Amino acid sequence: MESTGSVLDLSALLLPVTGQLLVVPTAVVAEIIKRRELHAPEGAPAWLLGHVKWHQAAVPVVSFEALNGQAVAEEDSGSRIVIIATLDGQSVLRHYALLTRGVPNLLRLTPEDILPAESLVQGVAEHMKVQVHGQAAAIPDLDYIERTLSGLAVETG
Repeated sequence: MESTGSVLDLSALLLPVTGQLLVVPTAVVAEIIKRRELHAPEGAPAWLLGHVKWHQAAVPVVSFEALNGQAVAEEDSGSRIVIIATLDGQSVLRHYALLTRGVPNLLRLTPEDILPAESLVQGVAEHMKVQVHGQAAAIPDLDYIERTLSGLAVETG
């Protein structure tokens, strides 16, 4: 690796959600599985769609759109569940999942491929609005999602 200012590519997934794309580094994606039947726990917030059994664990499935205060589209047969490894090593929660509205796409990105989109309104669960290869997208605030799920676990646990 050169130390003369060479730029490392970022391997990322574009996750289609209602109305936009999410840019998520592949390093946090544990697996992508087909959508399964989900049943939200009684009294759960609208963004908690239920749990999926994955590697002998009940993994909470989150609607990013609902968590971000946006409208959620009807389910479609192309939906996928993206299992995300948590960033906080101290949390009891090791994984959670995001429901997509289609099949995620793998990308290799450089800083030139991602441009800030200050003119777009940023949601509470978004770290930043961006343009990726000319398409509007958002970088989700994974810490916010994890804190929200941890707070829910404290309330219900």
